[in-house]
Amino acid sequence: MKKILVTIVVTLMATMSVNAQNEWKNEISVAYGGGANTDIVMSLAKGMFTGKQLDYWGPVSFEYFYRLQEKLGIGAVAAISGCKWDDSGEAKSNYYTLMPAIKYNWLNKEHFSMYSKAAIGVTLSSESGTRQDKTEAVLNWQASVVGMEFGSAFRGFIEMGMGEQGIILAGLRYKF
Repeated sequence: MKKILVTIVVTLMATMSVNAQNEWKNEISVAYGGGANTDIVMSLAKGMFTGKQLDYWGPVSFEYFYRLQEKLGIGAVAAISGCKWDDSGEAKSNYYTLMPAIKYNWLNKEHFSMYSKAAIGVTLSSESGTRQDKTEAVLNWQASVVGMEFGSAFRGFIEMGMGEQGIILAGLRYKF
């Protein structure tokens, strides 16, 4: 009788553990990327006309996703990055991005997931310390072809793709 009771309890605990993963509806993330659109396209193009790009940082990005179904989530991505153009640090550009996004988890395991993500939105570019200070808005995007996350409620992740979050980005995620 004890063996049957223990077997039932262990089975229920395992089932509840698997179901707990499926009950996560929200996730927040913070990440750092390299090779963002603003670095590759905007900064290098401006550098040909205004001088040498000396220092680029970012993008640092923040995400929120709400899972509509087990594999499909919608949310938003916010990112910030910047660069300076001269040794004094007076000529600089800052980039602020906000994009609605969609995420599809095509492999869901208890402690490991693989996914793809797409986002499109706007980047505000603020340039100061040059001959003409200006702010402009441009269309921007992110397409992460493959992302992998490891852990339970707190997860580490890495993504590869292209766009404003970078060619490669890594960060931490919390699911609740």
